[in-house]
Amino acid sequence: MYPDKPIRFFLDKLCSNSPEPGGGSASALTGAVAASLSGMLSSLTVNKKGYEDVQDEMHEIFRRSSELKEELLDLLQKDTEAFDDASKAFKMPKDTEEQKNKRAEAIEAGLKKATEVPLGIMEKSLEVARLAKRVLTKGNKMAITDGAISALFADAAAIGAMINVRINFSWMKDQEYIARIEKRLAAILEETKKIKEEAISYTLKELQK
Repeated sequence: MYPDKPIRFFLDKLCSNSPEPGGGSASALTGAVAASLSGMLSSLTVNKKGYEDVQDEMHEIFRRSSELKEELLDLLQKDTEAFDDASKAFKMPKDTEEQKNKRAEAIEAGLKKATEVPLGIMEKSLEVARLAKRVLTKGNKMAITDGAISALFADAAAIGAMINVRINFSWMKDQEYIARIEKRLAAILEETKKIKEEAISYTLKELQK
């Protein structure tokens, strides 16, 4: 399990000729780092003078950030296994018409299953971005940059995962399914990008005061 190994183990494996982990797992790790940064900023706001009115919210943000970190680390591991079914399906025999049909069905099912993990990374990253937005404007001003970087990394994680979603579309036949997922991808990316840009702009203005 990669999440239980030292970070160097993951990076060494990533920087090798191994087919996994890959970009999807790296995106999940980026999302987990983003969640951790929001958790950091919220925890640095707890019990701090001048932030009495947001204590309950900071506790709630810290709790959810911690959960999202774990959920994204779980997706990191799942991404290493996500393409397994589709990969096996591509190797199925295709000598007869019946075999070709079974192979095509298995490939389609495998690709849809492989799409679920990076789409999940995108959904979690969006939630992280929303937390970053909240904690950035209400959290400890001494650690404001951590909130901005959380939003930045959440957007990067969503973009990376989106690329891994779309690579599955290359072999898919179900255009209705693709159109439905594409619509969701666009909505997520639009929101994470907006949050990222607003977070960076807000932070840079605050740093100039």
